[in-house]
Amino acid sequence: MNEFNNYGIASYSFHGLKNIGAMDLFGYLETVKYRYNLNTADLWNGTLKCYDDDYLAIVKQNIDERGLTVVNLCCDNAHIWDNDPAVRQANEAVAWDCIKTARIIGAQSIRIDVGVREESVSEEQMDYIVPKYEEYCKAAAAFGARLGPENHWGGSQNYPSMERLFARVTAPNFALLLHLGNWQGTEEEKDRCDALFASRAMHIHLNYEHCAEADRILPPIKEAGYSGCWSVESHKSFNEYNNVAFQLAQVKRVISPLVYNGKWKVAPPSVVRGNTEA
Repeated sequence: MNEFNNYGIASYSFHGLKNIGAMDLFGYLETVKYRYNLNTADLWNGTLKCYDDDYLAIVKQNIDERGLTVVNLCCDNAHIWDNDPAVRQANEAVAWDCIKTARIIGAQSIRIDVGVREESVSEEQMDYIVPKYEEYCKAAAAFGARLGPENHWGGSQNYPSMERLFARVTAPNFALLLHLGNWQGTEEEKDRCDALFASRAMHIHLNYEHCAEADRILPPIKEAGYSGCWSVESHKSFNEYNNVAFQLAQVKRVISPLVYNGKWKVAPPSVVRGNTEA
């Protein structure tokens, strides 16, 4: 994908509209394509009606009609670990449904959470989680997708635990959905963790607060080796169209000059400030 168009909006950003019946999955696809002029879809499984093949074929048709690339599928209620074995079993069924969905709709990456609610991941939990990620990654690799957790909640926000997980999972398509700033620790420690995982990130989610500080936050992530889609996620649940527009504009404003790749003899002023030559 053209780096200058490599932006996205997580469909969870419109969960407030979804909750009042003002937006469904198809409305989201229309919105990102024609309101925000994007070429990507960043889907949350909470917007899917079901996992039936006939329904997913309709979803795929609507994605293709708009020329969209599905950069990520976020899968809730599919997390690997739960203290209740019955919940783990139910979640695994959802995970396989989501992997099937990703294959049908052509998702480039799949987020399945670790699921540990404690502040760090124990060895017992790690021993259960690692083989599941290996299994899921093997299935995702069959259709060219990357798969992994998000530093989302609980133990996945613990940097040492995530480093242990990434040291143990051997699948080459295992990667992180990097939720900027969502680590345990001080703000400085969170920034450092973001940079350390940037090159291993398959996708990124930028909340409102980090978009507001885009000038400080984003250049180090690009410099640290992140090369995926820059996708914004609003958690506000109100005024969502405008909040998302602000977030997206902030990201584009800061990132666009950073992706100049030298193909022009002189970068135009729209890309690099101060250049006046054609």
